[in-house]
Amino acid sequence: MSETNKNTIRTVREEALSKRNLDLLDGLYADDYVYHGPPLLGELRGPTAFKELAKGFVEAVTDLREVVEDQLAEGNKVVTRLSGSGRHTGELMGAAPTGKDLKLTAIVISRFENGKIAEEWVEFDGLSFLQQLGLVPELP
Repeated sequence: MSETNKNTIRTVREEALSKRNLDLLDGLYADDYVYHGPPLLGELRGPTAFKELAKGFVEAVTDLREVVEDQLAEGNKVVTRLSGSGRHTGELMGAAPTGKDLKLTAIVISRFENGKIAEEWVEFDGLSFLQQLGLVPELP
């Protein structure tokens, strides 16, 4: 089951998001799915809420590419370390398009229930990301 769950996360990150095929997300999330992300985004509930978040991101970041760097699985949880990149070409998190290349790193803990993603906790370098968007000044 651990390998199946790890492959599900790879499908989300490297297939659905990176290849802009969000229909691949259908059926991967539990109906009562909960996303615990950066406070800026708040807590999201349900597969539709996650799909809308993903849609906004892939529409704002052209050539988005997320790569699973490492994964660990135990029981019903998968921990994934990922990196991402793309060009900021649409409004994102309140920032007007900059045309700049963006980079991100994140660690996601995904809990599975009955073969579907039921809950996720996301930690990422939000300060660096907001600086890249021009929303927070870089330190001298």
